[in-house]
Amino acid sequence: MSTPPPTRIAVFCGSSPGASPAHIHTARTLAESFHQHSIQLVYGGGTSGLMGEIARTLVKLSGKDAVMGVIPSSHIGVERPADEGKGEGKGKGKEKQKKLPRNWARRMGLAGSSSGAGGNKGVKGDKLKGDEKAKLLLDSEYGHVTIVSDLQARKKLMMELVRDGGPGSGFVALSGGIGTVDELFEVVSWSQMGVHARGVCVLNVGGFWDGILTWIEKAIEEKFVRERGEGRKVLGNLKEAGEVVEWLRKYDEERRKEKEKLKVGT
Repeated sequence: MSTPPPTRIAVFCGSSPGASPAHIHTARTLAESFHQHSIQLVYGGGTSGLMGEIARTLVKLSGKDAVMGVIPSSHIGVERPADEGKGEGKGKGKEKQKKLPRNWARRMGLAGSSSGAGGNKGVKGDKLKGDEKAKLLLDSEYGHVTIVSDLQARKKLMMELVRDGGPGSGFVALSGGIGTVDELFEVVSWSQMGVHARGVCVLNVGGFWDGILTWIEKAIEEKFVRERGEGRKVLGNLKEAGEVVEWLRKYDEERRKEKEKLKVGT
């Protein structure tokens, strides 16, 4: 009998700490909530700004197996400046790319894997094999990190890890820049197209997401975007970090109820 996958929540956020200390505080508080609920974090793999804060905090609380980072090779110098040049088989990077433990995939909830250090066999069922250039790194301070070929490979892998996660898995965006907005709308778009059925929400610190939320409401009103009912919003608007896990869990419950109704109807 296979072990069910853990609940995974992907967090999109900036590689900058932001102007207000409230942004860093929110990232840290969200990590504490994930620890309390045994959530596995999927994030962009960076070590700076909000990305670094949430990963580092959760590793301190829950251990490195609680964090799965995904970063394009071109972004290492920007989002992981201390690791620039690593994973390419040169200098110090060669030491960083260690062989992963045999039970790595099972510990991470990725049963049936065939992954190795820096290899490209990937993890069966979670599509790492789909990116031939993927490299697996073991970073004790920021969890497990996968280097992929480009931004689209990052977004796709993060989505698949959450899609295939346990009950209550989903996506949340903290404050961030253009890249964060791009990642957020990619998973919203995939949800609309039926690529995944997980909940998507924003953690709206100080009204950071108000403008985008207003635009979505207008798009729904004008019939350009469809909503699936009160319990399954296109984009959830949350004010506190402690609300994220419960909101995604309820979204998942509504989805399952809707699915059961459709079965009964047929």
